[in-house]
Amino acid sequence: MESAVLKHTMPSGEISLSEGMFTVKVSGEAVFDLSLAKRLEAARRELLPGSAGVVLVLIPADIAWVEPEALRWLGSQEAMDKVVGRAVVVPSSMQAMRDNIRWRLFKPSVAFRVFGHQRVAKSWLTDLWVEHAVGPELDAWSGPSESPGSPKDGDNL
Repeated sequence: MESAVLKHTMPSGEISLSEGMFTVKVSGEAVFDLSLAKRLEAARRELLPGSAGVVLVLIPADIAWVEPEALRWLGSQEAMDKVVGRAVVVPSSMQAMRDNIRWRLFKPSVAFRVFGHQRVAKSWLTDLWVEHAVGPELDAWSGPSESPGSPKDGDNL
């Protein structure tokens, strides 16, 4: 079980930070709408102002309706500011399937996805975080270092 480094509980949900990943657990309310999405994102940003990372949003099965506009906003440039990647786990497999089709066809410029399974979403976010944290270092790495006395390009063997 993960131990959260930082945790904030509010009536509309719980926000925690563990292993570099923010997790937003939405409380069971009737509707996950745009105003709720904006309130939760504002509260998340207040926890560590200016930090960049990945965000996992968990919408419980007892939510009666997930408003498409709320999902669109969570993937918008405004909401994705200083967010390396965001995954939303929805109770409806139809919403997850629709997003999967949209993702395959349009490949959006922001790292935002909707999933039906928490484990898959978390894995995707972890890959993004590692790529973001280690990727620039790997790109700067030019290859294996040469040992002294090893032949260089152009040297005759």
